[in-house]
Amino acid sequence: MAELVGQILEVIKFIGRPARKYLKYQRKFTKYVADFKQAQDDLLAKNEDIQRQLDDECGYGKMPKQEVERWLKKVEEKLAHAQHVEVKVSKGKCLFRSSLGKLVDETTQALKEVHAEGHFSGRLVVNDHSIVAVKLPTQNLVGHQVSVRDEIYGYLMGDDVGMIGVCGMGGIGKTTIMKDVYNRLIPEAKFKKLIWITVSRNIDIRSIQKDIVSQLQKELPDHENTIVRAGKLSKMLREMLRKQGRYALILDDVWSSFPLEDIGIVEPTKDNGCKVVLTTRSEEVIRSMGCTKVQVTCLSMHEAIDLFLSKVGQDISENPTLKSSMRLVVGECDGLPLALVTLAACMKGISNPRVWKNAVNELRGYVRNIRDMEDKVFGSLKFSYDRLNTGDQDCFSYCALYPEDHQIEKEEIIQYWMEEGLLDEMGSREAMEDNGHSILEKFEQNSLLERVENSAYVKMHDVFRDMALHIKRKRFMVKAGKQLKELPNEEEWGEDLEKVSLMYNSISAIPQHMKCPKFPKLTTLLLSRNYLREIPESFFEHFPNLKILDLSHNPFESLPSSISALEKLTALLLIGCYYLESLPSVLKLQALKKLRLRGSGIKEIPQGLEMLVNLRYLDLLAMHPILRNPEQMREFNKLEVFEVWFCNMGDWNMYVGQRKRLHKYSILVCPLYRSKDIPSASSKLVLFERIEIIIGDAVILPYDIQQLHLKHCYGARSLNDITLRDAIHLKGCTVEDCFDLESIFSSKCDQLKKLASLTLRNLPDLIVLVGVGESSLSTFSSLKEITLCSSHKIQKLFEADRALHNLEKIEVNYCLQLEEIITEPEGEGMGTNNDSIKYNFPRLTTLILSNLPKLKGICSENAVMVCNSLQVIEISNCPKVKRIPLYLPQLEVDDEGKLSPSNTLQEIRVRTTDWWESVEWEHPILNVKNVVQPLLKFCNRYNLEWRPAVG
Repeated sequence: MAELVGQILEVIKFIGRPARKYLKYQRKFTKYVADFKQAQDDLLAKNEDIQRQLDDECGYGKMPKQEVERWLKKVEEKLAHAQHVEVKVSKGKCLFRSSLGKLVDETTQALKEVHAEGHFSGRLVVNDHSIVAVKLPTQNLVGHQVSVRDEIYGYLMGDDVGMIGVCGMGGIGKTTIMKDVYNRLIPEAKFKKLIWITVSRNIDIRSIQKDIVSQLQKELPDHENTIVRAGKLSKMLREMLRKQGRYALILDDVWSSFPLEDIGIVEPTKDNGCKVVLTTRSEEVIRSMGCTKVQVTCLSMHEAIDLFLSKVGQDISENPTLKSSMRLVVGECDGLPLALVTLAACMKGISNPRVWKNAVNELRGYVRNIRDMEDKVFGSLKFSYDRLNTGDQDCFSYCALYPEDHQIEKEEIIQYWMEEGLLDEMGSREAMEDNGHSILEKFEQNSLLERVENSAYVKMHDVFRDMALHIKRKRFMVKAGKQLKELPNEEEWGEDLEKVSLMYNSISAIPQHMKCPKFPKLTTLLLSRNYLREIPESFFEHFPNLKILDLSHNPFESLPSSISALEKLTALLLIGCYYLESLPSVLKLQALKKLRLRGSGIKEIPQGLEMLVNLRYLDLLAMHPILRNPEQMREFNKLEVFEVWFCNMGDWNMYVGQRKRLHKYSILVCPLYRSKDIPSASSKLVLFERIEIIIGDAVILPYDIQQLHLKHCYGARSLNDITLRDAIHLKGCTVEDCFDLESIFSSKCDQLKKLASLTLRNLPDLIVLVGVGESSLSTFSSLKEITLCSSHKIQKLFEADRALHNLEKIEVNYCLQLEEIITEPEGEGMGTNNDSIKYNFPRLTTLILSNLPKLKGICSENAVMVCNSLQVIEISNCPKVKRIPLYLPQLEVDDEGKLSPSNTLQEIRVRTTDWWESVEWEHPILNVKNVVQPLLKFCNRYNLEWRPAVG
């Protein structure tokens, strides 16, 4: 009996141990939940710190370290799971507290483990080696500019000259010539690296060093002084010389001389084979820096007339009654290309001889009045400026508020114009933006602003900027990008000032008591991207009529209450003010039309915001969800642009139920940690992140949505689980990191006929784009771009049909099970060996297929893709692809067997020579592989750069 009792007691003890644990979870449930929430908050805070550090360190040529990316990914997963647990806790019953307590405790420990892993030594970024040299946008050279280019090119390709100085006055074409030289050097094998640096008037050694190392795809510590940085940069360049080969460095727009060693630039010699080219207006700079001079002179009269006639338009150039006047006009330009192009654009379409005669008289008058001006080009530029109406002149002058050689974002400058009142009220913000774009287009066509490679930006030539600032010298104070560490001297603050731009400096403090008087005419104050840590209480009292105040990207923690007295303020910009946690009352800012808090540390709605009924643009996408009650939005009847973060579906559904008509919006719906980068309101976008999509529970979308993003969502098996019936204007769809998603659309979606862009990344359960039984073709009839990445179950991309005729880009990467890109519809015959199937892709310009180990073919064996517009082909790390089924009708050769200039194909990128030599590429007439050999680029296995196949 005793033995039996002992055994029973042992069993009770065995059962009792876990029972005690479960009773502990029941008894201390509240404490476990509190610990759980604290662990969530700690991990969120740590994550924000890491993201902020990444923001500071990431730039061109940089990407996060793999260990950092893995940690961030783990954080996202753990926070998503924690959110799921939080939902369970909120719905849990007292009866199940023991099991819930255990789940909460386990989740808490997992959160703490990830938090502990978030300690990284050194910087968080490494070099992004995927960046390749691209051609610079430029104009055709004219006259003797061609011989100047050839002279520079000869020095670069030869061995005798290392330092080359291109000299000439402003507007004569130095930069244009060097861009053409740069583009000609790209396919050459002599230089392994081409570096282009714009120096500008105020030499900033630290900035030049930073620009060079970013193009080397390396980094220098910001905290070190310029001498130490120069030593490290020199070491980097010497190491590159030893491992990769020689480089050519172009220093554009140099105004004064400086020793190369101060920057860290290795002196070019015959032994190292490197070259340094600088462009400058000063012959003294050429001499003092030991350069071989290449002089750029004005065009001859004959060359100038040819250039002018080519720009003024055929109808004007062939008008015999204007011939003599045109010759006189050209003569007043002194052969300066910038003046000729600008003046020709200004006179384009004008056929009245009297207007031309008047132009001659005006130009001669300018020359008499500005004999003291250094630039001869000023007269013709001022003539073009005077032809603008007053409103356009003000818009043009506003561009001079940016730093010299700055790329100006079109959307940003138009927003400034609108808030300043430079654009006429036209009934809606959309109409005013269209007006702004038409003005920019006019400036570009008249050569007053330069087009840049990215069509979203423009640039102001420094000669035009000098002219604009000269004209506005009493009304503008512009010291943007001047490396200032404190405000300008008080004597520089003239009482007639209207605009002050101090952006892109290092100003850290404002004097507590400025002795300056008030500035009643000042309407614009731009202090963005400085180091302001505190703003004195009395500072804003000096500017009673201020309309635009931009304090973005400054580290101050608070704003003085005097900001509330700016009763005429129409725009307050506080973008990226991480440390700013609250605002003074905005109740008195009744004129405010625009408030931007994106990326700021604001934690609650500013007091009095609901009274600002004139707001047109409201950005509440701070680092925290600050809109607690969507009902507050009902008061803003004039609102046209809205950016906000909702932290639960209830608030989102309440807001979207108001059915507000907005011009643009960017809305995040996310319960916890938000994405680092959320697109600005350039369209009508909704981003769902970390949302559980429960089948049967409608996820409402705005009826006018244009862009839909889903990230880290779960529960949905296709996008049909979201209510898509109202999404008739949807143009773009991005789905990332969504588990459970097996297809993008499970049934036919006629509402998506306007879908132009589809981006799919990291969808581990994705099997097909469109579910069984439905054709994908009608759904994607307007599709222009498709990107598929890291989705390892999908085997076929899409069925081929004429409905894909709008496709312009196909990019597929890292899909381990993908076997075919274009597949024949089920049930259709494969045809005969004599009848090849042709799939027409008339608009396809880019085809990128990489890291697809099971890809057997782009399409079936007896099929070809007819691509009339193809420009870029990349097939890399696709070992099973044995045939390139691309038929390119545009490929034509001359009598020597070389590609015709009319050919659109620009580049073919492959990983290895072995694969290229083994792959088949048939063509009915040409030996395609031989013909396209000059376009071929292989991947350098050491730095992953694409280099020409020859040389």
